Amino acid sequence: MQVLSRQELQRFLIQAKADGYFELFLLDLSTGLRRGELLALQWSDLDLEAGTLSVTKQVYEANGEIHMSVPKTKASIRKLVLPPAVVEVFREYRKTAKSRWLFPSPVREDMPLTPGSMLRRLHILLERAGCKQIRFHDLRHTFATMALENGMDIKTLSAMLGHVSAATTLDIYTHITSDMLSEAAAKIDRGLGNEVAEDSAKENPLT
Repeated sequence: MQVLSRQELQRFLIQAKADGYFELFLLDLSTGLRRGELLALQWSDLDLEAGTLSVTKQVYEANGEIHMSVPKTKASIRKLVLPPAVVEVFREYRKTAKSRWLFPSPVREDMPLTPGSMLRRLHILLERAGCKQIRFHDLRHTFATMALENGMDIKTLSAMLGHVSAATTLDIYTHITSDMLSEAAAKIDRGLGNEVAEDSAKENPLT
């Protein structure tokens, strides 16, 4: 597992905007969607008024053809609430849309981008932005890491990622949650230290 640093993320999104792929990668980094889920999105899945996104299908590539299927688990079928800033980006993006797909293929009419072409684009963007090379799935890990570091609870994150249970999420992100627990323990320790010092001073006013 690799994640992009905040500095890399900034450079990456600037490059994505310059190359015309800003909306695609912004949405993925804001939701942690799997690659097939992201590419299967149609405008009918996005409610701009409510600011929600419905994830009900996925695409995959087999023998050079694009196929559609339902997600493997019930937990993967979910409705996500998007950040207001992301909704505004897509409100503008909608004005230029000419396809039912959120991210249509530039070469095949009325088809979504293929998983392979999107992966190639990711690597080009990473190289141009001066970022380390990561897998597409690592964008999902980057989202989850940012979410945890910004205080999202594990149950909410698990639902957003479409995991069967919070235990799965905990298992995958043990290293992050362990660091967070250590940091929380240190904060408690510092807080208790202050309390102990204050109590001690009250008991021994001459010291």
